[in-house]
Amino acid sequence: MAPCQSMASKRRPGAPADLEELRPGLFAVHNPAAGPTLRGDGDREGDRFRLTTWRREGLLARLRGRGFEVLTLADRIAGLPALPLAEPPGRTVLRPLASGERINYFAARPLGWQPVPTLPDNPATALLRAGWVIRRRRGRGPWSYALVAPAALRPLGEDEALRHGYATAALEGPAPLTLIAEERGGWRVPDLPLPTEHRQLLGRIATRVPGGWVVSNDALDLVVALLGRLGLTVER
Repeated sequence: MAPCQSMASKRRPGAPADLEELRPGLFAVHNPAAGPTLRGDGDREGDRFRLTTWRREGLLARLRGRGFEVLTLADRIAGLPALPLAEPPGRTVLRPLASGERINYFAARPLGWQPVPTLPDNPATALLRAGWVIRRRRGRGPWSYALVAPAALRPLGEDEALRHGYATAALEGPAPLTLIAEERGGWRVPDLPLPTEHRQLLGRIATRVPGGWVVSNDALDLVVALLGRLGLTVER
C-alpha cells in the first residue's frame, strides 16, 4: 500500500475528514499526507488549499482513489435531514387566543410564517387546521412551536417545526423561488426561515446581505441543491 493510503486509512474515529470544503473551492487540509496530491491544482497556505483549476472532479477522484476522505459542500447538502412525512391539512380546530397572544402558521403561498385566520365575528378565536405547523408568542416572549392535532398541540423544537412546515408546504406546491440577478454578478436569494443546519450551510456558500443572500454563479448549483432538500425549486 502506498504511504499516502496508509496515512489516510489511519484517521481516528470522529476526527475530521482528510480534506474538508469550507467554502466553494476552499478546503481545510486536516491530513498533511494529502498535500502531494494537491500540487498543481491550486494554492496552499498552511492548512488551507484554494482550488484554482477546472480539474475539481478529477482531483477529488484522485484523492478518494488514494484512500483520503474528502467532505465537500455537496456531501454536506446530501447529508441534511430529510423532510418528515406530512399529511394534507385536516379539519378546522378552534383555539381561543390569550391576551397578547399571536399565532402564525407555516404557509406555502406566500412561503413562510403567516398570521392565522380568526373567526369573522370573533377575532379572539383562531382558526387552525389539523396538520398545520404553528408558532405562538405572548407579548415579547420567545416563540414556541407546535404541530396542530385534532385534540391538542404537539410541541416541537424550532428546527423540527421548520422541517415539518416545509414538508407541509411541499404538499401544496409552493411557488418557485425567483432569484434576482445582481448588477455586480451573482444572484440574490430571498430571505427564508431555515433550519439551523441549512442556514449554517447556506452561510458557507453564499454571502448574507440585508433581505437575503448573494450567491456567485459558480456556487448557484449548491444553493439550488440545498433548497431542494426543503422541497423548493428555483427559477432565474
